[in-house]
Amino acid sequence: MAGSFCSRGLPLEGMVILLGIIIFGFGIGECNLMPGKKIWEVREKIKHLKSNTVSRLQRGDGDIIDCIDIYKQPAFDHPALRNHTIQMAPSYDPNIEETATKANRLQNQDSSMSLASRLWQKSGSCPKGTIPVRRLPQKVPLKTNSLEDYGRKKPSSSPPLTRINKDISSNLQQSNRSVAILLTEGYSYSGVKGDIKVWNPHVESDDEYSTSQVSLKSGPYYDFESVEAGWAVNPSVYGDRKTRLFVYWTADASKKTGCFDLTCPGFVQTSNEIALGAAIYPLSVPSGLPYQITLFIFKDPNTGNWWVQYGEKINLGYWPPDLFAWLRGNAETAEWGGEVYSSKLEHPPHTKTAMGNGQFPDYVSGNSGCIKRMRIRENSLVLKFPEWVSTFSDEYRCYDAEYIGDYIEDPEFYYGGPAGEFGLKNVFCFQISTSFLGSSYASIYVSGDVFPRALRKESLFVNGVNGKTKARKHRSEISRRLKLLNKPAVKTIKSEDGDIIACVDIYKQPAFDHPALKNHTIQMQPSFIPSTETPNGERENSRPVVSQLWKKRGSCPKGTIPIRRIRRRELLRTNGRKSPEHLKGTNKTATQDRFMHLNNTKGPMLYPTPENRSTAILLTYGYNYVGASGEINVWNPRVERLPEFTTAQIWLKSGAVNNFESVEAGWTVHPAEYSDARTRFFVYWTVDGYKKTGCFDLTCYGFVQTSTEIALGGAVEPGSSSFQQQYVLPINIFMDPTTTNWWLVFHDIAVGYWPGSLFSSLKHSATSVEWGGQVYSVNVRKTPHTKTAMGSGYEAEELYGFACFIGQPRILDYSKSYKYPTFVAVWKDEYNCYSAVNYKAGKANDEATFFFGGPGQSYRCP
Repeated sequence: MAGSFCSRGLPLEGMVILLGIIIFGFGIGECNLMPGKKIWEVREKIKHLKSNTVSRLQRGDGDIIDCIDIYKQPAFDHPALRNHTIQMAPSYDPNIEETATKANRLQNQDSSMSLASRLWQKSGSCPKGTIPVRRLPQKVPLKTNSLEDYGRKKPSSSPPLTRINKDISSNLQQSNRSVAILLTEGYSYSGVKGDIKVWNPHVESDDEYSTSQVSLKSGPYYDFESVEAGWAVNPSVYGDRKTRLFVYWTADASKKTGCFDLTCPGFVQTSNEIALGAAIYPLSVPSGLPYQITLFIFKDPNTGNWWVQYGEKINLGYWPPDLFAWLRGNAETAEWGGEVYSSKLEHPPHTKTAMGNGQFPDYVSGNSGCIKRMRIRENSLVLKFPEWVSTFSDEYRCYDAEYIGDYIEDPEFYYGGPAGEFGLKNVFCFQISTSFLGSSYASIYVSGDVFPRALRKESLFVNGVNGKTKARKHRSEISRRLKLLNKPAVKTIKSEDGDIIACVDIYKQPAFDHPALKNHTIQMQPSFIPSTETPNGERENSRPVVSQLWKKRGSCPKGTIPIRRIRRRELLRTNGRKSPEHLKGTNKTATQDRFMHLNNTKGPMLYPTPENRSTAILLTYGYNYVGASGEINVWNPRVERLPEFTTAQIWLKSGAVNNFESVEAGWTVHPAEYSDARTRFFVYWTVDGYKKTGCFDLTCYGFVQTSTEIALGGAVEPGSSSFQQQYVLPINIFMDPTTTNWWLVFHDIAVGYWPGSLFSSLKHSATSVEWGGQVYSVNVRKTPHTKTAMGSGYEAEELYGFACFIGQPRILDYSKSYKYPTFVAVWKDEYNCYSAVNYKAGKANDEATFFFGGPGQSYRCP
């Protein structure tokens, strides 16, 4: 990274004269002769910034780096720093880390992003006793209204808010700024650190900018003090659209104090290795190597100076505490993320200035703004991950934020967006999105005398009474459950859909935290597998079977089981359970949409109808069943909104109608449970009609997994399409007569079992079996009806190739051989919304296929 400047350049006096000529020409060209006072101000500004240059370096990109005597740098022109004594290095090692976070860093350092460098050093370096100062482009200061404003962010003009704003609008943000950040508050912070991925986003106009940064703030919201560091694309300060390293400070929300880098007195630079404002190289590109800068702002406990560290070793310099009032102590808020400045925010047409790399958060491929290894330091002077964090985005349809920390060892933050340049997401892109630990909420406390309570951990409303205490208890319980459920992994696999699959010791799986299973001995294989009878008397699978997406990326070793890491937001949204089935009335009379077809004969029949659910099923009952199976056709139906979901599955049930026990398996599209709209394999159980027991997959203690090949809750593919190949999910659930465990088989793979000790009536047998679909929504049996679809979204009468089906439905009795039920009935709660038909075609001896589904709201189902 060496080389030397090949010419001496102009004498200082000549440079000032030449600049005066340029200024005069600039004014003529703009048909606006510049007043003599401004010319004089520019001349004085140049004199101030050039100081005493010991040597000069010129980069290949045109930047000129002046090596200036460290004792004659701009900082000492600040009135508060006239007699300041330079602190050449921090008084202690600031990189002391908690054992856990240090272990994560060491474990992941080989796979982390590469460190970006400073392009100017290819042209040489500054001698000891000097600091590198990037010379300002001559025209840049002339574009500001006042030379005193040069290098300073535009101040916010938004008034303080003093009311609770339930209908959130854009007036919560600072005017002309849009942020997408991760933040933590509630403690006293003396440091913030992060690895920031480096990009070069599009900036539309010269007076706009885009930054990615870490910052510490304190004081009243509309008169805050801050220290910041990161990278920026800022034409108004740097004169081009290169990605550049910056530091920033203010003591009054940028009204009259503060600036970027060394463009005003304040920051005291000590390093001769780093030029503030210099271009960063190389940059990250899509599908290329990722590059980062590591920045750490910390307070020296002995001097009170706020230091900036680049990488892990280079201390750039510091802001003396004399610049501040609030930050003489510690900070109240630590933030990581991006900011866009533009006068074209909050209303159309929106600016096209991008944040991050111009892509919305993408934690699967990493193709977006990203900050990893986030750390804070409190009074303990030890680096650690924050106790709690929250995401905040002013305009989530333009610039969004995504926190990934619920199922990986070292959390990551993704952010950014294209703003007005692309897509429907940008329509009305001035709405605020706030999430607490990944869970969205709408009601926000706002205060005018401190930072908005919308950004505080106490801001979550909990039934409006004792909200802070209840929210804190709820967070504590969720954290406790996550720790118990996300067991330590022998190996982790990152699926292409973003799931993290942990290979967990089979003897340390969540099931054994259930009180009834403390001394449970694992049954590694069922004592027998029932034979399956087909219409032709042969055991066969006539249709292609789906597989799980995560298996493309690896497999779990023997002695472990694959467990999908559970996200915090998923527990916050659903707690891993279905909502209780409350029966709506007694349903004493059959109505038009509540009837059964019993062996193809229509007739009235009483059947309980739980609230908020709509089903279309094939069922059999009246005997003791110890197993059921079927081939479930796989689709990817639409789910309209959270917390709605749709399933295609098999149930085995026993017990009272309103307090039943069940074991269930099939596929579901459940965004609230799994954080996306993919089709996923699931299992479920309950012993009280979903009231207080049971859960999806392994989100509670119960199901004992034995297979290394299947991840419960994992995405399945491929899905079926109209007029295309139809794919199935073969499910087989049966009771082992030796142990009374209810075993689950996926195709030919014994996945695991529900121990018989979980149940009372199901310990012996089931009294009913159901095959079909279910939609959960508060808008079923209402107008307007939900648009969440069942099955394929087509009505059952469309039949094969369009409607979802379950083929080869079988029951198992004590004969230990699967067979078609002696009798079956068809039930549908809302025949105009979700239909069902047990269709038999061809010869009289041919077996019927059960078709079901529908689009939800339609002209038939308003």
